[in-house]
Amino acid sequence: MREELIAQLNAWHEADEYEEIVSRIKEVPTPLIDEELAVHLGRALNNLGRYREALKWFNKAADQGKKDPLWHFRVGYAHYYLDEYDQAIKAFKKANKLDPEDQDTLEFLEWSRSEKAALAAADEDSEDAEEAAEADSAADASPDADSDAAKETKH
Repeated sequence: MREELIAQLNAWHEADEYEEIVSRIKEVPTPLIDEELAVHLGRALNNLGRYREALKWFNKAADQGKKDPLWHFRVGYAHYYLDEYDQAIKAFKKANKLDPEDQDTLEFLEWSRSEKAALAAADEDSEDAEEAAEADSAADASPDADSDAAKETKH
């Protein structure tokens, strides 16, 4: 029975039928979802774009996943698409350490670092713009000599 279930989950994965995987595993009472089923569920949820929920299930399999580069990749993948680049980088670095030849891991690690750098640059630009706006606002609030002279002429 168990082998048939795993075979069916793998077949659905190959056919991109992720909702089928989620539905079938969710029929199992939550306390009976072991690490292997949790990983299948997390993988399907990642493929459905339900990254936060996927992380919950990957965490259930954390003990098993500590030495599994694919587990770390999947965790990094979820964090990447949640725009959590620090966590993604950490997971992809671990996956890369465990499997230095995996090109997908290297690519996502590079993308995560680029996105993090872009966010930092955007934050810096935003802070610079805020400071400039504050300086302009302060200059507008205190009249300069020309506007004082203009006021005196009008009165």
